[in-house]
Formats: sequence, structure tokens, C-alpha cells
Amino acid sequence: MGTVVAVACAVVASLAFYYALYMQKKAVDTLPEVKLQLSWPVLKAFLTNRRWVASIVVIVLGSVAYAYALANAPISIVQPLMASGVALLAYLAVKNLGEKPRRADLIAIGMVILGVILISVSLVEPVKTKHTVYSATALWIFTAVLVTLAIVVPLAVRHGSQARLAAAMGFSVGLMYGISAVFAKLMLEDWGSRWAHQGLGALFSSVFLLAWALTLFPSFIVLQSALQKGMAIVVVPIMAGLSQLVPIAVGMIALNERFPHNVELTVLRIVAFCLILVATVILSRRAESVTAPLPAEAELDLERGTGVSPAVD
Repeated sequence: MGTVVAVACAVVASLAFYYALYMQKKAVDTLPEVKLQLSWPVLKAFLTNRRWVASIVVIVLGSVAYAYALANAPISIVQPLMASGVALLAYLAVKNLGEKPRRADLIAIGMVILGVILISVSLVEPVKTKHTVYSATALWIFTAVLVTLAIVVPLAVRHGSQARLAAAMGFSVGLMYGISAVFAKLMLEDWGSRWAHQGLGALFSSVFLLAWALTLFPSFIVLQSALQKGMAIVVVPIMAGLSQLVPIAVGMIALNERFPHNVELTVLRIVAFCLILVATVILSRRAESVTAPLPAEAELDLERGTGVSPAVD
């Protein structure tokens, strides 16, 4: 029963997070550009913007549900469920940002919903979640590799277009969010195991708290910049797919999390993971087609005022 409630909390948290991202996209388009070196005027502009602050409140509320889900279900289950909110973001982007949906968009949203249902079905077999056994060596090697990739990828495309840089930033944020979720899981379990003896001090003496903060908060700042440079429906699906894939890989290899013993349930869970991740790719490719440059003739006609913007399928 606890795992079922955790699944419901993960879905609620996902909807809250992705709605907050939509709110942030609406807000950052009117705010000063986020750069590597933040200044007080930029921080003040963000902190005094009502829509942006409201998005943070939504994230905090979603984080409560997310923390419960992490504490009561394996991370390799919770993180794929967190991708379900991509469907909400796609809907809001199509409805409120003027993008015309295609049949592929509707199929992708259906795939996400089906993936969530299949994961829920795969939970028929009870899962032990207490006292996670992890490999410290594997965990820190994963972390070092992911952090390196998160830094190198945006640097490699920094001289390209703003849209391409935004996508690269989404890639980096996805990697960092994924590993921060792993640290959040370990932090909560570490805190819970030492609470009886050390109380709140157990949280602040955990190395996982520092690792979680160092991977989460810089990524959040990078995400704001990415949303300013590119479309949310491009940046967010890329981020979402990677932030789900990383914990699945780390959970299976470094956290000793396993698939169900039942073969049919294992197949269902694998299919569910694939559906969710493929759906994020479809939504991302759809967004790329929206942001594709106009043909030279169409641009010339628009400049002369004699043409109309070509429709996007």
C-alpha cells in the first residue's frame, strides 16, 4: 500500500514540477538574461516577479510529494513516473504558447499516460525499499562522469545558435537533475536511519545533503537560462528524458535495485520506461520542427509584408 501511495505522490509531484516549469517559461521571457555570473539586479528581478515566485511555491509543494515517493519506492520507479508531467507541459505549450498540435503530439501524450499505467501494474509484486545497499565506488564514478558531460556539452556548442545552446543546457540539466535525485534518495534514507539518535543533526552531517545541493541548485540556475534561450517544449523534454534515464541506470547498477522476479511484470516495466522516454523524444522533435528557420523566400516575403508565416504541421 505504501508503494502505491508513493506512486500517486510521484505523479502529483510531476504535474506540479512541470506546471511550475511552464510558469517559469512565461516569467523568464520578461526577465533579465541569466548569465554565468549572477548580479543582484538580476536576482532582484526574479525574486520580485510574482509569476516566478509562484512557480517556486508550486515546486516546494511538489517536493513534499516527491520526498514521500522517494522514501517509499525505488528511485528506478519514481523517476520514470516523474516524466508523466511532460504531457501537461506539452498541452499548456500548445494551448497557451500558440503551437499547433500534430497527431504525433497526441500519440506521445498517450504513450506517457500508458507508461504510467504500466508502471503501476508492474507494482503488483511487493518491493523492498528499506536499507538501500549502494556501491560507493560506482556511485561516485557515475557522478564524476555525469558532471563532466554536463560541463563539456554546453561548452562544445557555445558558439552555435541560441536554440542549440538551450538544448545543450537542457541536456546538462537533465544529467544533473538525475544524479541529484539519486543523492536525494540516499540523503532521505541516511537521515531516516540516524534520526532516532541524532535528530535533525543527522541531516546536516550527511555527505549526501552537500552532493544533492551541489548538483541541484546550479542546475536550476542553468535551467532558467535555457528557458530564456529556447522553447520550453524543446528544453524540458530533453531534460525530462535524461533526468529519468540517469536514476534508472544508477539505481540498477549502484543502488542494487532490481526488476521484479516475475518475467511478465519485468517486461511491463521495461516497456513503460521505453514508452515514457520515447514520448519525450517525440515531443522534443516536434518542438524542433516548430523552431526550424523559415525558407529564404518566405523570410523575404515576410520582410516585404507580402507573405504569411508558413503553417507548421
